[in-house]
Amino acid sequence: MSEFEDLFNLSKFTAKDILEIEKKHLVPAVGHYYTEPKLFVRGEGANLFDSEGKSYIDLFAGVCTVHSGHCHPTMTGALKKQLDLLMHTTTLYPTIPMALYARKLASLSPAGLEKCFFVNSGSEANEAALHLAKKYTNCNFVVSLLEAFHGRTLMAMSLTNQGTWRQNMTYATGTIGTPNCYCYRCDFGKDPDTCDMECAWFADKVIRCQTPKRVAALLAEPLQGVGGITEPVPDFFPILAEIVHKYDGLFISDEVQTGFGRTGKHFWGIENWGVKPDMMTMAKGIGSGFAMGALVTTEEISDCLMPKDLFSTFGGNPLAMVAGLSNLEIIEKEKLQEGALAKGNYYKLRLNEMMEEHKLIGDIRGKGLMIGFELVSDRDKKTPGTVEAKKFMEICKDNGLLLGLGGLLANVIRIQPPLVLTMDQIDQSLEIMDDAFRAMEG
Repeated sequence: MSEFEDLFNLSKFTAKDILEIEKKHLVPAVGHYYTEPKLFVRGEGANLFDSEGKSYIDLFAGVCTVHSGHCHPTMTGALKKQLDLLMHTTTLYPTIPMALYARKLASLSPAGLEKCFFVNSGSEANEAALHLAKKYTNCNFVVSLLEAFHGRTLMAMSLTNQGTWRQNMTYATGTIGTPNCYCYRCDFGKDPDTCDMECAWFADKVIRCQTPKRVAALLAEPLQGVGGITEPVPDFFPILAEIVHKYDGLFISDEVQTGFGRTGKHFWGIENWGVKPDMMTMAKGIGSGFAMGALVTTEEISDCLMPKDLFSTFGGNPLAMVAGLSNLEIIEKEKLQEGALAKGNYYKLRLNEMMEEHKLIGDIRGKGLMIGFELVSDRDKKTPGTVEAKKFMEICKDNGLLLGLGGLLANVIRIQPPLVLTMDQIDQSLEIMDDAFRAMEG
């Protein structure tokens, strides 16, 4: 048996074959969606194809990652060229791709954010950003929002405020949680039209009670992905930025899921709230499926670093940088950001129409092509439809539609597709979802 020879013999293996190999050789922590997971062997645009040749509309994009679509020829062509030139040297040596990508990324970032550091994932980006924030402020305390998800390294897990993603272990010290703006299930029992933004102002009390009235940073996702696409009201982030700056901390925007035009109107998610961050972290859509991540900050903040204070063996490698540059080329030339806005508005319009007929939908929220709708078993009581959400996803999968699942209560259906998704595919996906609701209600 030669694994290398079998690598591209796609017809040799069934999903059952691969699952048996995984069960024998992978740790149990590796899990899959669906009762009977599908074996995907090919992707094109916003479609995935399984080992049996069936096509699926992909509305989850590798967990909100494949911005420019599966196997876009511009990206694959650029990567093939780079593969023949240079694959890896580390940042111990300068390379053309890293310098050019850093310059391009800085030009797209909010004014003043022009210093970059490259890593391999969102977890690493957040870890590096918090290391830098602590060094710059000479403070150990970091604040994050309830329901947040920031990654799977130690500091990132320590700032992830979801029981699903926490274990009984020792986490990093100095991490503090403060309420998120989750209007559908407000922690303070308020109505968004008449509340006094208690969820935002409560951060001030948290800091005064749990720190020496100083913080290194507040790390926040503009829209929480794993948290269920919670969408804050307009004043929420401006208030949080004011509070963290009051206590000498930095406002860090975790753009891992919201960056690179996904929210439509703006290139970066936090720009939807008119807040200029002191630092941004990013991954996922940055390489449209290629493993890479980054932080971007100001010269003043970055100047506190000494050589080798931050280092990543594979961060900034030539292949990743070429993937990033080609992804930006596709986003700009094909106007994917503008498309995300129009397509997202259409999705929300149609979903709201669907909500009038199907009482399983309790709430719809999001911006651009980052949309979530919360399933409930009783709309009046807002009873979480956790079982219903899993059943809904299974029915949609059987009919050729892949969706994401999120929320603290595991009842939020996530729509975060490749930005190249077509209007025909949107209409097809809506028909499949409508049929799934009818099947469940019937």
